Amino acid sequence: MNDLPDDVLIHIFSSCDIETLFALRLTCTSFCAAIQVYIKIIAPLSARATFPNCDLLLTPPKNGYTLRWLRDLIPAQLASIILDKDKLRRHPYVSSGFPYGIPSESACTEATYWRQRLTNGWRVLRSFHLISARVYSSKDGELKRPSTFRKVSGGVRTSRIWQVVSCPYAGCTEHGMRHLFDSRQRCDSDCSHAGETRGSKDPIAEVRRKESLVLRRRLAHMKLLQDQDLLDYVYLWRLLLHTFRPYSKPETPKWDSTHGRSSASIPHPNWPTIISDIAQGCSWLNWFILHVGTAPFLEQWSLAPSRSDHTTNNAVRDSIWESWNPRSTHQSEIEREYIAKFEFSLRKRCLSSERLKRLEAEISRGRNINTISLDCIPCYYDQHHRIPRPPADFPWYAPGQCVWLDGEWGLNCTPGTSWTQPGVLKGNLVRLRRQSQDNEVDEMETSVDECEQGPLANLHYLVYLGIEEAGKLWPGSESDGPEFAF
Repeated sequence: MNDLPDDVLIHIFSSCDIETLFALRLTCTSFCAAIQVYIKIIAPLSARATFPNCDLLLTPPKNGYTLRWLRDLIPAQLASIILDKDKLRRHPYVSSGFPYGIPSESACTEATYWRQRLTNGWRVLRSFHLISARVYSSKDGELKRPSTFRKVSGGVRTSRIWQVVSCPYAGCTEHGMRHLFDSRQRCDSDCSHAGETRGSKDPIAEVRRKESLVLRRRLAHMKLLQDQDLLDYVYLWRLLLHTFRPYSKPETPKWDSTHGRSSASIPHPNWPTIISDIAQGCSWLNWFILHVGTAPFLEQWSLAPSRSDHTTNNAVRDSIWESWNPRSTHQSEIEREYIAKFEFSLRKRCLSSERLKRLEAEISRGRNINTISLDCIPCYYDQHHRIPRPPADFPWYAPGQCVWLDGEWGLNCTPGTSWTQPGVLKGNLVRLRRQSQDNEVDEMETSVDECEQGPLANLHYLVYLGIEEAGKLWPGSESDGPEFAF
């Protein structure tokens, strides 16, 4: 391809998505030079191939097309998606008559403001992810050589008797007394490089050492960030919390949701607790997302036609399952311990002066406080769903507008309607049907054309971590409209 004329290379590069374009840019100097020279031609076409129909996102920049503009489209699109799909959270504003969420094509000032905040939040998250990626990709030879004392003490710590006595995790299934004389080896993690170090190093000790190094580097990096950047990161977590579901996708057979997997490969932890712990910053999912970064979300939320394969619909869920399965309880508890320390330090900086004084006063009295809830850091957009808010707080929704939710369901915006009353919200839900060949629509149903779906209509947003139905997880929820169990 190095010998191809420039006009052919431009055509090839313009048809690539953004990630492929940046990968080709690193393959050889001739590709890098061609992309750099013709970026004003390539950038808009590559962006359109990656994010089709996203007209607001692809607004031409004032300073012209550049590689930086192209790279910044990724966090901007992730922010646009997570704000738009926030309407699928389990509760709408029950006392205001409006759902959560900001349409991806809304150009009002408030919508632009919150997209910018969430875009920066994705950037900050990626910076923390890169620290973990560098530490886990480093070779053992790059680390400091252990001293004689460390060798001896390390040998003691790897003995099974010491691990049983010293294990601090009550729920550990690996170091209990009943496993003291068990000859089987502990579960190895895909992140511990156990296959390379088996027999010479303890994989659990390696995980603790790497997590300790990641924590120190993240805290050092956090000192370089402004408080506004950390707030954007916290705001992002407030929305990511509602992305996960502890049940399976409704109306999906079990064999379909677990296609290509044996029942032994499907994890069965307590997903409702793990998801709710995200708000406290001590969930294993907090650790996982900072460890893997944005890659699984980019794969599942892709709009490119070349990635419309059904295998990407559950990319985030599959990556979580694959990462959880080989882990022992001890390792996952270590990862939770270190991510909780990091989130506590970060959220402490985001507290108001009044809340910070109260926290320090409680600690000075001897209380052991290890987590800070997201609710302690207020966000004007993400207020509690029972707080009444006027229609002026929702400039992206028009009174009486039909907001498409998911599949065949939409919701009528009715200002002042109290959805707390039984059956009221369900009465505002409308089933959307396409017009028949005779251009007839059921009188009790709304045409799809009357409820604009936008460019994200075919995007698979929610992450269904469980395999049970929502009705079995929460009895009675299958007929309860406010649950929004999509």
